[in-house]
Amino acid sequence: MDDAIRKTRLELGMLAVVTLVLGGVVAAVVARRIAGPVRELEQRAAAIARGELDQRIEPTTFDEIGRLAIAFNHMAAQLLQQRSALEEVHWELQRRFQELADVKSYTDSIVNSMTSGIVTVDLEGRVVTLNPAAELLTGFFAGEAARRYCTEVFGLTPEIGDILMETLTSRAPIGHVPLTLRRRNGSALPVELSTAPLKGGDGKDLGAVGILRDLTVVRQLESQLRRSDRLAAVGTLAAGLAHEIKNPLTSLRTFISRVPSRFDDARFRERFQSVVPRELERINRIVERLLELARPPRMSFSLVRLSALVERIVDLYADQIETSGITVVREFARDVPPIQADEEALYRALVNLVANALEAMTAGGRLTLRLGWSEGGDPPARIRRAFNRRLRIEVQDSGTGIPSSAADRIFNPFFTTKDTGTGLGLAITHKIVQDHGGSIDFRSVAGGGTMFRIVLPLVPDLNFTVEHDDDPR
Repeated sequence: MDDAIRKTRLELGMLAVVTLVLGGVVAAVVARRIAGPVRELEQRAAAIARGELDQRIEPTTFDEIGRLAIAFNHMAAQLLQQRSALEEVHWELQRRFQELADVKSYTDSIVNSMTSGIVTVDLEGRVVTLNPAAELLTGFFAGEAARRYCTEVFGLTPEIGDILMETLTSRAPIGHVPLTLRRRNGSALPVELSTAPLKGGDGKDLGAVGILRDLTVVRQLESQLRRSDRLAAVGTLAAGLAHEIKNPLTSLRTFISRVPSRFDDARFRERFQSVVPRELERINRIVERLLELARPPRMSFSLVRLSALVERIVDLYADQIETSGITVVREFARDVPPIQADEEALYRALVNLVANALEAMTAGGRLTLRLGWSEGGDPPARIRRAFNRRLRIEVQDSGTGIPSSAADRIFNPFFTTKDTGTGLGLAITHKIVQDHGGSIDFRSVAGGGTMFRIVLPLVPDLNFTVEHDDDPR
């Protein structure tokens, strides 16, 4: 029994040793099969971490290790594909960024090269940018003006800040406003301001932009042009004056030359006393009307109701209107208030227009008189004062009209399309309207009548000045 027990123990020990040896060998083989792919996977993962995405593991089995290798290969391929896509996007973004940089540089070069000053403000009215031309015009550097309110930067010329703020408020552009820019060094120069809302690419409001245009050279050219016009007007005036005075002077010279030989003729003396004073009065009237064109205005402003003034003129020509069978049409707006004007001067201006209209019509014509508000307005006036609107007076006839060839000279002294008359009526009317701070124009169609339109402010600007410069126009 002891021998059997020892033999059994020996066999069991040898079996255990063999089992342990075989288990160790099997474990080593299995460990090697697992550790090798895992180690390779670790190395490949480290390579991917270094940015080397072109990695691949060849699966040798179809167990979990093989499936892990397949998943790793798929992941590496996806990473490589994503990196290629990201690189393409990066290069595209870089290309577009460079294009935007080039466009910005090109735009900045254009803005900086412009001779007009450009000012931009944000939604709060703070200055954002000034281009070099704006720096020269205003005397401010872009750095010191940035982030300051435009009303503060342009404190010496408050109209600029007011117009920029109005553009921000109304979201509407304001164009071609003549101003006098007072610079920080005390000098002043004429400029023209245009503003517009500033919007982003998505339509979002960013602020406003203002463009200042220096009008110094333009004013000099205008002055030279006015000087040339004055010389031309003097020539026209001299020719017209000579023509108008020549006829009465001829009559006077004829009568005076015959005085010695026919002084005893009672009929001759009667004609002499009739013709000579009449011709002298005619010369006197011409000279007086010329003086009225040349002398400075002496206006006496008071409240004038335009409807009553027009009715007064209609009453003046009531007999002629009735005799000629002319129909008078009144189109008066009900809300037209009185205006500040020189009543007698304005009366003379309208009398000239109505008289010309009546003379242009044959029997059965139509005279239309209109009173109302003028559309639009002067933007600086709209900001400086509440009474910014203007009134419109229109005198329209159904006569023969004004030839297009005469349109440019219709307000010139001694120019007339009628067989009689001195041609001073419309020139005087033009001057009276200018002295009131208004404007006058006309529209005419050959054979279809003429309409003269006068636009007057409710309250004339006390600082308004008319440049006469000895120019009768």
